[in-house]
Order: sequence, then C-alpha cells, then structure tokens
Amino acid sequence: MEPHFLDDQVDAHRLLVKVSTGRSTGDFKDNQKIYRQGEQADFVFFVQDGSVMLTTTSERGLTTSLGIAQTGQFFGEACLHDVPVRLASATAIGDCRITSITKDAMLSTINGHPRFARLFIDYLSDHNAWVQKHLLEHLLEPAGAAQI
Repeated sequence: MEPHFLDDQVDAHRLLVKVSTGRSTGDFKDNQKIYRQGEQADFVFFVQDGSVMLTTTSERGLTTSLGIAQTGQFFGEACLHDVPVRLASATAIGDCRITSITKDAMLSTINGHPRFARLFIDYLSDHNAWVQKHLLEHLLEPAGAAQI
C-alpha cells in the first residue's frame, strides 16, 4: 500500500530524500522499539508509512501515551533543541517505514532549503498547538473527573 501524503508532506519527503549523508530508511515491525526513553537523542524521524506510538514513563513507573506520529509526520525533533536524551519512547504500531536523519543533517537541510524549513516550522507549530490543546484539556478535566 502506498503512503498517502498531503501536498506539503510530499514536498517534505522529497526534500528528505535529497539528504545524501546522515539519512537512512528502515522498516519496523509491530511493537518494535524505534528508540527508548533515556537513550541518546541525535536523530529526527519521519514516518514514511505507518504509525508510531510515543510514550513516557515517570520515575514511579507510570507509563503515559503522548500521542501517535502518523504517515507524513516527524517525531524525535526535541534533539534539535539541545535535549541530549530521549524524553519518551517510540514504538511501531503495525509495520512502519521510518526515515531517520541525524541532527547535523537535519539542521543543514533546514538551513539550506527554505521550503523545507517552512514545512518543518509549520509542522512544529501545528504539533505545539496540539500539545497545548491536550495539556489544557488534561488540566481542566483531570483523569477520573466526573462528566456533568
């Protein structure tokens, strides 16, 4: 089955394919770890096909789902902000095809391709808005609160 990208995601994927060094693509099976919380964070990932569950585990051992990265989306981008280790784990949901880009290659691509930089900024802005929305929902309606 071919991935169905939105126009901007097609452009992002095409630009990523042009990254000659620091990029690789691999296949992951259902429930296979792509990375674990606490590992060194030196790659950004792009979902070519499939979905990836992002989870974090507290010091008390409570695991929480942070969301799902789907076809055409990035994940693991916190490494671009000088976060040295992964703050979450990423696990394949079903079979996935994932492109990994080193931090250096990603920053070079952002600096050298304004169109890609714009697409990536749009992605980060959308993702940030999603995180804020869900954080506010959680703060306003904590788990276990009765619905009226």
